[in-house]
Amino acid sequence: MTARSKLAFRPATALAMTLTLAACATVKPPTLRVEGLKNTKLGVTGARVDVIFGVRNPNPQDLTVDKVEFELRLNGENVGRGFVSEPFTIRGFAEERVVSSVNVNYLRVPGAVQAVLDDNDVRAQARGTFFIREGSGFKKLKFDSDATVKLDRH
Repeated sequence: MTARSKLAFRPATALAMTLTLAACATVKPPTLRVEGLKNTKLGVTGARVDVIFGVRNPNPQDLTVDKVEFELRLNGENVGRGFVSEPFTIRGFAEERVVSSVNVNYLRVPGAVQAVLDDNDVRAQARGTFFIREGSGFKKLKFDSDATVKLDRH
């Protein structure tokens, strides 16, 4: 390699490295959808509902999700907040299933709870935030999911 070709090679190498780093810095948010609801425990003043999510990684690189926080609405009524506190990793272009429990207070949302108990199909909306591990910190990525799902009563 001549001295002239070495000089020409350096800017090209720097440009390629810059483009590679820029591509890595742009992380697309994972997509999340409610896949199911399971009424796991009925009580006198409330119920515990397990929310089953499908989480898809639209990026080629693996994503480590440190936690997920969300608000759950059933049939248009806010029924509670939930979270996934156990970190998980989604491989590039892959999908994972994640389950979280929400405690529903009958006294707070009796109409929504009654609709859930009476119907097999429920409109479930989840809005919240993914906390993605990025170096030594976290990046917050918002999500919004709306789906009609069957209620599993077992």
